Amino acid sequence: MNHRKLQIFVGMWMVCMAMMAQGKWKYDFIVPDNGNFVQAIHAANNRTNKQKRYRIFIRPSYYRIKGEGNMISTVENGKKVEFPSPMTTLTAPNTSIIGDSWPTTQIENCPQHEGISITSTLYLHGADSTYIQDVEFWSNYRNDPKAFANRAVALNEQNCKGNILKQVSLLSTQDTYYTNDGGTTYLEDCKISGTVDFICGGGTIYFNHCDLWLIPRGDTGSRDVITAPATEVGRKYGYVFADCYIDGGKEQDGRFQLGRPWKNSPKCVWLNCSMNVVPAKEGWTEMHGTIPSQFAEYNSTDGHFSLLDLSGRKTTFKNANGQDEQVDYKPFLTDEETEDYTVDKVFPGWKPQDKARQVDPPILHAKGKVITWEDIPEAGCYAICRDRKIIAFTTQPSYTIGSTYEGACYSVRCANWYGGLGPRSAEVVYPFR
Repeated sequence: MNHRKLQIFVGMWMVCMAMMAQGKWKYDFIVPDNGNFVQAIHAANNRTNKQKRYRIFIRPSYYRIKGEGNMISTVENGKKVEFPSPMTTLTAPNTSIIGDSWPTTQIENCPQHEGISITSTLYLHGADSTYIQDVEFWSNYRNDPKAFANRAVALNEQNCKGNILKQVSLLSTQDTYYTNDGGTTYLEDCKISGTVDFICGGGTIYFNHCDLWLIPRGDTGSRDVITAPATEVGRKYGYVFADCYIDGGKEQDGRFQLGRPWKNSPKCVWLNCSMNVVPAKEGWTEMHGTIPSQFAEYNSTDGHFSLLDLSGRKTTFKNANGQDEQVDYKPFLTDEETEDYTVDKVFPGWKPQDKARQVDPPILHAKGKVITWEDIPEAGCYAICRDRKIIAFTTQPSYTIGSTYEGACYSVRCANWYGGLGPRSAEVVYPFR
């Protein structure tokens, strides 16, 4: 075994041992069994031991939430307006928010006033080590899907470190995902939809195998812009998109922009990304006289997997004085330079891709009314499914059917240490032989 393989093996072994050491557990709060979503977040915030992980499971449904309702204010047409907050805020660390799947577990708020700091469906404020999986967060500004020019945030992270989003969907228009000044977040297999700057802010944010969906802007004829990085000065990495996929309305094909520099020292790179709709030839655009620190691509392809021509990418931006300024980087990366953008290089010592790994399901055995399987050490608990719907949780490698359901199909899903549920096992059909 060579040195690199040995490192990988030891790392995976340490992760498994850490998970096994935690033992089995049950979800601390189930929505709606124990209360609504806002109450679940309050319970996480108010728990005594915040060093122990708190796991919330949300049963599949569409949830429209009002938020916390405390009075906040904004200025509209020169006048101060006060209104109940539509936001729900998580401040406690070590919290997991788990759904069944994002198409079936949707959480929506409906802000009546637009603004990047007053609209979040979920606001993570100093909530380090938050883990979210299989949920869609949707900010539906004034219930109006045509409110393209209004800022409405689905997820806002501020000063959070070590957050992981796995199979999460974020849906809004402008400023859908407002990231983490000073923080670090890893996203895997997520989907983010929007129109303008729908991923914006600071921090080091790694998007691994995520889908970016451009929402049409009606008859305005305006162009979509995916990112508005505001990377802090001195930070080595900003936004990193690896093996991601861009799609959306055909009216945006050849017209949208990958990003524009918001403030500070913006950094954004796209690596091995497939674009079913392609950006305008310049790729990037202006904003507020800020000069990007690095806007670059590697191996960008179109919907037919043909390499895009990057020779026309923008390298001159207007500075704060309105003067054209040439950037000191190339708009494309070399093979050697891409080696600095692996997850391990961006997040040394953290390995979020291992922490987000799903637990494979067991092989089921059934007789009479009892289903059994071999215990899986890395599984925190087991979800029992009937006809693909979760009906119970257990920490034991067995389940006894309480009522007879002729022809019902039973399967099991394993939860990883954070609470994220993996794929279903092969089904067994009642009555069992």
